[in-house]
Amino acid sequence: MLNKKETALLIIDMQYGGGAPDGSLVKMLNVDVTKQEDIVTPMVELKNFFRENGMLVVNVKTEYEEDFSDWKMLDEMFEVKKYKHFVKGSLDAEIIPPLAPQEGEELLVKNRWNAFFNTKLDEILKDKNIKNLIIVGAATDVCVFETCSHAFSLNYNCIVPIETTASFNAERKKMGLELLSFGRSKVVHVEEVYKMFQ
Repeated sequence: MLNKKETALLIIDMQYGGGAPDGSLVKMLNVDVTKQEDIVTPMVELKNFFRENGMLVVNVKTEYEEDFSDWKMLDEMFEVKKYKHFVKGSLDAEIIPPLAPQEGEELLVKNRWNAFFNTKLDEILKDKNIKNLIIVGAATDVCVFETCSHAFSLNYNCIVPIETTASFNAERKKMGLELLSFGRSKVVHVEEVYKMFQ
């Protein structure tokens, strides 16, 4: 069972550029968004549950400088500058409206795949005495994986609900969930999460 006061919801990179038909990732990686499952609805429901129970919600978004001086290696590997991927102040970097941060929620901005890298995430969680993390968002095998792996190394108990995370295709999501389930987190159906609370 999970203690509500010791559990936080981490919502990773639910931004316009990650899933909109004209978003940067769709253009860069030629993702067919028509085949993407709906992860937004179960995520909104989970977020509402956390808010109704006075639990911590941390919204995480990625932003880069326009010249990618804050992560040159990313541009060298993927030519993200060409697509203006998650550039600070752009629509591409905005969190989608259904999951936009609300009053009382935390908003954390990162410039790496790992939400703990060079941010105050660990400090925020420890200050609130958080021991358990429900991690949702995108992509399963990139930012969710990197963040969850780091959280595991910091001794957080991590849970990733299957219906609340997605990758560029079904095969990559499956691979990501398999890697996450190897010690890093419990990978469960979202309805099981609700049953975990005292």
